Amino acid sequence: MADKKPRKKADSDPDATQARQGAFIAAYGEVGSLRKAAEASRVPRATVISWVQRDTYGFKAKYEASREIFREYLQDIAVQRVKDQGPKDNPVLLITLLNAHWPEKYRRDGNVVANEVKEMMGEWKRWVRESNRKTKPSPELKDAEEARQNAINEVEHILARKKGNDTSPE
Repeated sequence: MADKKPRKKADSDPDATQARQGAFIAAYGEVGSLRKAAEASRVPRATVISWVQRDTYGFKAKYEASREIFREYLQDIAVQRVKDQGPKDNPVLLITLLNAHWPEKYRRDGNVVANEVKEMMGEWKRWVRESNRKTKPSPELKDAEEARQNAINEVEHILARKKGNDTSPE
């Protein structure tokens, strides 16, 4: 019989494991995807899941921190897009990503924030209607307002469709 060497446990070297964890965390903060970060850091996906479940060397908190970094990155993009947005730009993909990565802040059914946003949208619509009655807009303003109204209608349609299709338990 051949002598078998004892199999070395993957997480038995703390320095090497923590270095691998650091590489994964850095990649995840950039890409926001477990699969892509695992590929980039050359750490098997199953290993990452094991580190989270076992909280190997405090990995769970590090992983949550990297998720926060990516969420903030998405929010930075959202804020910049709002600043740069033209009347015909469509923010649906970005809204979807924010909903997925930061549901408690951006998802419509998340919490009080959704009600506040709904109230603000209603108030804004009333203000727009009143403003349109008071002044006759120039053709350029009329086109911009029409584009804004189309965007609002599209978002409301998406949200209504989502609400109608949402069968997930609360």
